Amino acid sequence: MTDIPIQVSKFTRIQSPSSINTHRQCARKYYYSYIKKLQSLPSIHLIRGKIVHSALEDFFKFDVSKLTPESFEIESKMIISNFFKTHWENNKNALSSLNLADDELKHYHDESLMMLQNFHHTFMEKLKLQSMSLAEAFKKLTPKTEKHYQSKTHGVRGFIDAIHEIENKVILMDYKTSKKDIITEDYKLQLAIYALLYQETHNILPDEVGINFLKFNEQTIKVDQELLEFAKKEVALIHEKTTSTDMKDYPKTITPLCKWHSGQCDYYNTCIKE
Repeated sequence: MTDIPIQVSKFTRIQSPSSINTHRQCARKYYYSYIKKLQSLPSIHLIRGKIVHSALEDFFKFDVSKLTPESFEIESKMIISNFFKTHWENNKNALSSLNLADDELKHYHDESLMMLQNFHHTFMEKLKLQSMSLAEAFKKLTPKTEKHYQSKTHGVRGFIDAIHEIENKVILMDYKTSKKDIITEDYKLQLAIYALLYQETHNILPDEVGINFLKFNEQTIKVDQELLEFAKKEVALIHEKTTSTDMKDYPKTITPLCKWHSGQCDYYNTCIKE
């Protein structure tokens, strides 16, 4: 499977799970972000999410064949931790720009490292269940990572974090650094779109889609025709609702997500003036 290049489409714009869920949350926020293209604010959650994803991607690319069975678990844990530390350091300027207190930044650093170590522990348990060497099991269970898909039929695209194709079973997984391990309606839609993209590209229906809540555990849902129809309906709806470039066609949705005790929507200051 190869990455799919962006194609010219009949649609006004190619949508994504993120853009669709933004519109579902607040049409005005969608307008500012995807039509007016105002710059979003830097966020610790986005930066640390990028760092954790990069560490996981590097971990799966690492050649573990040189590790001995006796040292495999300890050394592979050190490897994923070192990848994290490298990416954290490489993003030092972006992290500093957030102006977080030292103890708050340390909290996110330690929590992110804990998530990766939690992932490593769960992955090791899976390796040990395989009737082969740990290095062979590592290769077998290594997913395809960060694969880009785009549908010309539905005008939607997305990056799938991990694609597991093992023994004729296909499972699509997304990594989340969320505070809760709940597959919300927004997450369900994201997974449904991934299933739709995979099915259209490979003519194969994935068996399951799910989220690895790195702070907690994995959760999956079975893929069926109803899930695909859910994705098709929501994608068609977003295209129908976003043909206009007139701000009045994108009403505000006032919720606690506009402004809270420790932050506010990226476009709050612009929004309250219009």
